[in-house]
Amino acid sequence: MKIKKVATTLCAGLLSAFISVSSLAKSGDYLYSYQTGSENWGGISLKNHLAYFGSDNGKLYAFDIDRVKLRWTHETQGKVRSKPFVDNHRVFFSSDDGFLYALNRWSGKLLWKVSLNDGGHHRILPANHAPWEFDYTKSSPVADNRLVYVGSADGHFYAVSKRTGEVKWQFKTQGMIRATASLYQGKVFIASWDGHVYALNKHTGELAWQYQTQGAVSSSPAVIDDVVVIGSRDTNLYGLEPHSGQVLWKKALPGGSWVESSAVADSDDDYFYIGSSDAKLLFKMEAGTGDIVWQVATSGWSWGKPIIDDKHVYIGSTGHDEPGWYITQRGFMAVAKESGETVWHYQPNMISGFVHGGVYASPAAGSGKVLVPDLDGFIHVYEQ
Repeated sequence: MKIKKVATTLCAGLLSAFISVSSLAKSGDYLYSYQTGSENWGGISLKNHLAYFGSDNGKLYAFDIDRVKLRWTHETQGKVRSKPFVDNHRVFFSSDDGFLYALNRWSGKLLWKVSLNDGGHHRILPANHAPWEFDYTKSSPVADNRLVYVGSADGHFYAVSKRTGEVKWQFKTQGMIRATASLYQGKVFIASWDGHVYALNKHTGELAWQYQTQGAVSSSPAVIDDVVVIGSRDTNLYGLEPHSGQVLWKKALPGGSWVESSAVADSDDDYFYIGSSDAKLLFKMEAGTGDIVWQVATSGWSWGKPIIDDKHVYIGSTGHDEPGWYITQRGFMAVAKESGETVWHYQPNMISGFVHGGVYASPAAGSGKVLVPDLDGFIHVYEQ
């Protein structure tokens, strides 16, 4: 196992010492890191003391954050950039090998897998030249009592039986689906690179309504205070009425920036948090109006979806070092939800490539720890 820790070397004989030291830690104190050895673009799902995450090495991991112990891995034939969905005894995730997987979440045993028909898709990764079609993310599965819902680069959205893996219905769009769906009051909301936001009947896949933006949509829809909040590469953030698709509000974010990030609701649901791209900002906004409550500068491109706990909102940013471009740096930060003040932050290590490091994927917070999926090949763990 590849664990590193700054202050205390962790082994079986020192576990009690580690626990006593970490109990005195304050928010933002570094605890330890787990090495995957490849870039981590997928979000982390935390269920009690078990963290589930994928990596570009094609593996899905189950990691015990309290015992600091790897429980199991499952290997696929492609990059795992989706965020796992944990449901009772199962964990669902998709891979760039073109399959949706269901595993026993305790053992990692394969229960079933089904083709999403996009295993041969070639990503156009971020670069300093055309085409400007940055394709770095992945639709992640969500589920209700019966079905798992996930999008594909083949342009289809799939509803699959949780129990058997049988495809129950599919819906065709005219572009890749990289966004993660949202379920609400009998509907499933999806978004496509064809520029549309769609509302479907979650039982049948029948179209309820669609709304067209003027750019590709990689942002994931979120229903917050009865408003569908969704961003587009047309530089606008939209608030749509969930039953009709009517535009309730439309906001052009500062800097003419693509809206790559996805919204996360505050605990009282009246507000949400979302990042920007070129503007290098994190926003707190009113769900009903889209008005900005506060904004705080991030180090670089905040493409990913932030997460929250009782006091903080956490978000990462990616950077580049191309000469002649504006400065964009690697970063990760914890911000006070009420004031927008930065509570703690760290600068991720540099990696090779146009994107020279940082944090894209959503972290996880729980059990007194914040887990950060870093592009440097480590999951870094900090005191919550």
